[in-house]
Amino acid sequence: MIEAITSPNILEQRSKEIQTQSERGGSSMQMDDFLQLLTAQIGNQDPLEPMKDTEFISQMANIASLEQMQEFSKGFESFAASHDKMVSQNYLGKDVVIEDEANTVSGIVTSVEKNANGELKVVVNGNSYDTSLISKVSLPDAIK
Repeated sequence: MIEAITSPNILEQRSKEIQTQSERGGSSMQMDDFLQLLTAQIGNQDPLEPMKDTEFISQMANIASLEQMQEFSKGFESFAASHDKMVSQNYLGKDVVIEDEANTVSGIVTSVEKNANGELKVVVNGNSYDTSLISKVSLPDAIK
């Protein structure tokens, strides 16, 4: 059994896995890592005291839970991105006050554009501003 753990192929494979993990950040455990640990645990268990079925079921439930949380996180990121787009479009035609560094600019939002980084900007008086700089939104005077 010791030979199987210390064989050059196993050590080389583990070295590649560690390198891959460090390339992707290395700070969090991925689903593949969890499955590899579970497989190693099952493969190296003591034959006189095998893993109890309740432990195995518990670990499988943990895998399912981890997968669901990852899917939820991806879905929430997608929702947040689409929400930003909707909010930015709602500024169209509205009178806004923008506090840009030391300047305060007010005017009507004439368009919404996406820059090269994918960030949404509002155009007021011909200049592009980040939506986070908007401090006040109101209806234009003609509509009030």
